[in-house]
Amino acid sequence: MSSLTFLSNGKRFSSRRDGGWRDLYSNGESGFTLLEVLIAITILAVMAGIVFSVVLGSTSRSRALEEEMELRQTAGSVLNLIAEDLKGAYVHPGSVPFFLGRDLFNRENPADGVDLMTTAVLPVNPMTVSGDLAEVGYTLIHEADNEVGTLYRREDAPPEEPGDDGGSSFEMSDRVLSLNFRYSDGDNWSDEWDSQDQALDNMKGKIPNEIEIEITMEHQDSRVTLRTIVSPPMAVKP
Repeated sequence: MSSLTFLSNGKRFSSRRDGGWRDLYSNGESGFTLLEVLIAITILAVMAGIVFSVVLGSTSRSRALEEEMELRQTAGSVLNLIAEDLKGAYVHPGSVPFFLGRDLFNRENPADGVDLMTTAVLPVNPMTVSGDLAEVGYTLIHEADNEVGTLYRREDAPPEEPGDDGGSSFEMSDRVLSLNFRYSDGDNWSDEWDSQDQALDNMKGKIPNEIEIEITMEHQDSRVTLRTIVSPPMAVKP
């Protein structure tokens, strides 16, 4: 049973509860269907996933750039210290200079070492006695099957009898993948140098005219390679 009510405009309104008459106040509009709601939720989920991926990728890239920049700064600092030591390679008048460059490898990566007397005294050890001359050396050490090694700087100041030992060693970086030195006598380049080897006429009693230094450092997904060439002022020119 239903009751009818006439509105002021003459239209009929039904109060019947069985849905047989349309509510005139609804203006013919209906709500969203379940399918439309599911489609909308799916679209929102896809868009949210895209936004999240973009933000995550941007954050990861930013972090990678920061790591690479930090690695580059560390490599630059280590390279500069090595270069300064090599620039100051020292020849004592009337004596055979001490300069020993070793050609070594870890797997297929160069892991060279060098020992020398230098006037570029930049002590890493704060307890080192200040002076104008020191014996320094660089050694790259790898543990087990680790491809990345730790670079140590040995300093002996004031120097004792020239040799590839003595003094104290300090860690420079534990992110060194490779360290490579090359030496020029003015005409040719060599991977080794021994100023005290009497059989090597181009090296005996001399320090290299030019020294090329290449260092590669690696950390997580970042890798940086830096290279420079130094010319020791006290080198005996050909």
